Amino acid sequence: MAAPSTAGPVGGARIGSFQRRPLAVQLIASYLVILGVGGLIAFTVGSWRVSSTFMEQAHRTALHDLAAARAVYDQRSDELVRTVELTAAGARFEADLAAGRREALAQRLDAIRRSNGFSFLTLTDATGRVLVRAGEAQRAGDDVAGMPPVAAALAGMVSSCTELLPRVRLGAEAPDVAARTGGRAGDTAVLALLAAAPVRHEQGRVLGALYGGIVLDGDTVMVDRVARLVYRGERLHRREIGAVTLFRGDVAVATTVRDPAGRRALGIRAPAEVRAAVLARGAMWNGVARTLDDRYVAADEPIPDARGRPIGILHVGLLQDLFAATRDRLILTFFVIAFLGFVAILSSTYSMIRRITQPLVHMAEAARRVTAGQLDQRVDSDLPGEAGLLAESFNTMTTSLQQMKGDLEEWGRTLEEKVRQRTEELVTMQARVAQSERLASVGMLAAGVAHEINNPLGGILALTSLAVEDMKPDDPARPNLEEVVRQTERCRDIVKGLLEFSRQSKAGTEEVDVHEVLEGTLSLIGGQSLFFNVQLVKRFDAQASHVLADRSQLQQVFSNLLVNAAQAMDERGTITLATHYSRADGHVEISVSDTGKGISPEMLDRIFDPFFTTKENGKGTGLGLSIVYGIVTRHGGTIQVHSKPGGGTTVTVRFPAAAAQPAAPA
Repeated sequence: MAAPSTAGPVGGARIGSFQRRPLAVQLIASYLVILGVGGLIAFTVGSWRVSSTFMEQAHRTALHDLAAARAVYDQRSDELVRTVELTAAGARFEADLAAGRREALAQRLDAIRRSNGFSFLTLTDATGRVLVRAGEAQRAGDDVAGMPPVAAALAGMVSSCTELLPRVRLGAEAPDVAARTGGRAGDTAVLALLAAAPVRHEQGRVLGALYGGIVLDGDTVMVDRVARLVYRGERLHRREIGAVTLFRGDVAVATTVRDPAGRRALGIRAPAEVRAAVLARGAMWNGVARTLDDRYVAADEPIPDARGRPIGILHVGLLQDLFAATRDRLILTFFVIAFLGFVAILSSTYSMIRRITQPLVHMAEAARRVTAGQLDQRVDSDLPGEAGLLAESFNTMTTSLQQMKGDLEEWGRTLEEKVRQRTEELVTMQARVAQSERLASVGMLAAGVAHEINNPLGGILALTSLAVEDMKPDDPARPNLEEVVRQTERCRDIVKGLLEFSRQSKAGTEEVDVHEVLEGTLSLIGGQSLFFNVQLVKRFDAQASHVLADRSQLQQVFSNLLVNAAQAMDERGTITLATHYSRADGHVEISVSDTGKGISPEMLDRIFDPFFTTKENGKGTGLGLSIVYGIVTRHGGTIQVHSKPGGGTTVTVRFPAAAAQPAAPA
């Protein structure tokens, strides 16, 4: 009976101790379990998702590269067809044969073959017997009517296809090519592009056929062209990131893949899964395959002959390591972020639990500090019994006191902030008024000066031009007078700009589509040499469309801003055109941003002043932005310039939208 009585108190003491300190032990243990399990699940799912996404992208990229390879393949076939067709239609074969000029005809065909990179080019009669071969007038008489493209040409049609050309036939057509593409033992045919076109009499009767071919065995022109187009010579660990291969059957006859010795890996076999899908079933294949010592994310499609049977494979592939390296870096980054988050949450949890388990004696210390004016004191309210109720009431009291104090301080800060905002708005408004008054004064002065000097300038220009016309071309005074004419015309342009700046004529307003005007302006000035090396980026808001404005003046505004932006970048960089509709005040915003050298702060306040310019001498009169300012303000809009040295410049023009535009005054 002693054992049970002893076990009871011991068990009760053990439970009571656990209940007094559980908050630290249980909460930390719970958080560790939750974070560990949740983090493991998140990391596993995230890694799987990242890996699958990267592989999906790799497969899509391989299919895209295969489409590019097919386009290059078809392009080369089309070049062969076009050349054969044009040669058959343009050459006078009948006259050369009738005159016995077979050797000259053979040399002419050989020149065409060499200039177009063909392996052979041959002329037949109406029965399909060879009359002349390129470069060889004597090797003739054999029957080639059984070749599918030749048969189609003798029937009056232009035809092309990819065929397995027997080596015996290749030896008859081009012995040098047959010797160069000797191939492996047992190879009885080569992969070749063939094309044929009918040779007609003047009355349209088919006299024979002209056929040509390109032997693809050992021909690196096409695979290298695809590699340059798709992979651009990029490398990973000194290896080319992509591979392009032509297979005759399942044997590589042209490839960009190189063996460890640096030679092209001709003769390698296509993987079994590729052979089963492409050659056996005639279907496209997309997956991961091994070539030599590397694994590629590859795409393959069949190369059919004239009868539709798969006789070869067009293959492209990207190194799997290229995607694996990026995937591994992303997963590692995800793991590091998750680990840092785990550490941060664990630290926060430990700090919170430590606060919960603070002794009750801290409450007395907190009360003493409150009496000293430190109202931000808090005590743990999770203690059991009356201590917890007391701690909760204490926290409520200090919260109320702190809130009252905070409300008073916030009211004071709000009042100061409103005073500061109103002061800044007043200063800004005064600056705008001063700017407008200064521009108005300069405009009035400019108008008077322009009108006063316009007529004398016209007289000087007319009289000087007449004097130049009456002078002899070798008159020594003629260059000086021509320079006077040029400088007078420059003065006339400056006066014209002054008159446009000062003119306050009423604009003919209409509902104008801002995007249409911008597109029109770009088409008007985009062909200038100023924009040849400038990239234009458009970010148009569909809602920011219509304003009430004069279309020609609006186009003048955008033209000036675009030209200024291009000149600020020394005609090289990026100009971004953006529109935005502000629902708050019903305005349409148009911004022109450049990547130029920017404007210093001390010059920003002067950029709208007439004749002020930051450009080099002879590249501007300084009236462009002044005229823009006048047009914008007359339309009830505003213009703002934001810039910093080395950080580009953004000019933002705001016009009232057509729906919010007030009626024009009478």
